[in-house]
Amino acid sequence: MSAIGDALAAIRQVILMQQRMDQLDGRITQLVADVDGLTDALSNMRDRVSRLEGIIEGAVMAARQRRIEE
Repeated sequence: MSAIGDALAAIRQVILMQQRMDQLDGRITQLVADVDGLTDALSNMRDRVSRLEGIIEGAVMAARQRRIEE
């Protein structure tokens, strides 16, 4: 009976390991989606910051030109 009990325990462990692997697979898939979302958000933010920098630089240049003309 001990050999059968050991075999059943081993099978149970394999099934539990498979369930854990499936859970890890789901978590990794979610992490990939999260990273993709962060990448898109970062790209959008970079574009917005670049536009703001352009506006600020334009305002600084316009302010400098007014001083020269005065």
